[in-house]
Order: sequence, then structure tokens, then C-alpha cells
Amino acid sequence: MIGAWLVLALAAAVAWGTADFLAGLAARRLPLLIVLFGVQAIGSAIVLPLWVAWSGERRLPGLAVAAGFAMVAGLAALYRGLARGPVSVVAPVAALGGAVPVGIGVLAGESLAGEHLLGVLMGLVGLSLVTWERDRDRVSPRGQSTLSALAHGLAAALALGLAVSLLGLAGEGEPLGAVVAARATAVLLLGTVVAGWLRRNGDWSLLRNGALAVAAAGILDVAATVSFALAAERGPLGPSGLVASLYPASTVLLGVVVLGERLSVLRWAGIGLILAGVALLRGAG
Repeated sequence: MIGAWLVLALAAAVAWGTADFLAGLAARRLPLLIVLFGVQAIGSAIVLPLWVAWSGERRLPGLAVAAGFAMVAGLAALYRGLARGPVSVVAPVAALGGAVPVGIGVLAGESLAGEHLLGVLMGLVGLSLVTWERDRDRVSPRGQSTLSALAHGLAAALALGLAVSLLGLAGEGEPLGAVVAARATAVLLLGTVVAGWLRRNGDWSLLRNGALAVAAAGILDVAATVSFALAAERGPLGPSGLVASLYPASTVLLGVVVLGERLSVLRWAGIGLILAGVALLRGAG
């Protein structure tokens, strides 16, 4: 019989992957800043009441503010990369951000587990296969080369991995407060920029073009977080994290089905190795 934790972890993976895809899709129609602000604002509107209702201390860790800046930078690179494609390169590469907390831990004196080392090696081999094209200047229909997609994915991985590390440090004793502080920072930063853009542009009708995709991405992002939290509560944390870390598979499959991306055998193999590496990085130890 399939455990409830496994269903919840799979639901988190599908929701996270779909949220990324929808945000990237919306960024094809809307300015990137609008998409970033919309996703974060919707998520904050859902998370804030939960924090007020359930948190005892209601303390906002200062370090989470830095995590908010890193999160904005990482999501900007991710959504821009997904908007320009190919999704099959950007999504799995960005997921390698799980190596960043591992690297920070090693620099802080922690020992490197064998599973983590294997995960890094598998990710590197997968990267080489995903980006191996007969024509290295091959471009996607949106005009982005494979190497440009790789650059966006790596930038997202580094920034989002740093955000996760900072949230981990800030969230000791108050994890929900750290998430609220990071999201609030992102909303205030992006809201200020977006307000200025709207005053200069004045074309509010533009917001209707991708509003539904932005709203769905924001809701799915929070739903995935809640689903994963429930999975970790009802089952083992390590396996729950391993299953949830496979979320890029949803993004890639949507790229194939919805956008008609064609993947070579080498790219499929590379994606598989990257996902396996991500699972080891996030599920080990």
C-alpha cells in the first residue's frame, strides 16, 4: 500500500515543477518583474496568515532578509531562462542548487558524505550530456542558445542554493518566520520596482495577458511547500525530500507536451543523471 507521505511528496514535486513552468510561461507574455512580484505576493498572502495563526514568537529573523534578495535573483534567472528555453536544460540545471548548501557545509568544516560526492559527480556528468549538441550554437525557438540556457540554470542554482542556506540558518527555532521574512523582502523589493514601472508605462491592460498563469504559479508554489511539510511530518524526512527533489521532471515533461520541445537520447540521459544527482544531494544524510 502506498503511504500517505509518498503521495504528498509526489504532489509537492508535481506542484513545484508545474509552478516553475507556469511562471516561465507567463514571463513570455509579461515583463519578468511583474511575474516575480505576482508569484511572491500571492505566496506571501497565503503564508502570512498561517504565520500569524500558528507562530508563537512571531519573530522575523534578520538573516532571512538576505535570503529574500538571493531568492529574487535566483527566481529571476530561472524564470527568464524558462521563458526563453529550452526548458529541458534550464529546469534540471537550476535544481542543482542543492549542491550549494553542501559546499557551504564543507567550507564550514563539515565532512562530505559519499552520497553527496556521488550526487555532485552525477550532476556534472548530466550537465555535460544535457548541453552536448552537435551544433553548440543551436538555439531554441525563443532565440536562446543551449549555452545561454545553461548559464541561466547555473545562475538560478547558485542564487537559490544560497537562499536555501540562508533560510536554514535564519530558520533555527522559527522556520515559518524565516520564510515570511524572505518573502516579505522579495515583495517589498519587487513591489517598489513594479510600481515605478507601472507609473512610467501606464498600460495596466498588459497585466491580463498572463495573470492566470502567475496566480496559478503562486498558489501551486505554496501548495507544494505545505504538501512537502505534511509529507515530512507523516513519513521519513530523507525519502520525502528525495521524492520532492524530482520536481524538475514535471517542468521538463510540460515543456515536451505543451511547448513541443524535442529531446535527444543524450539529453534524456543527462536529465536522468541530474535528477538522480539532485535526489542524492537532497535526500542523503
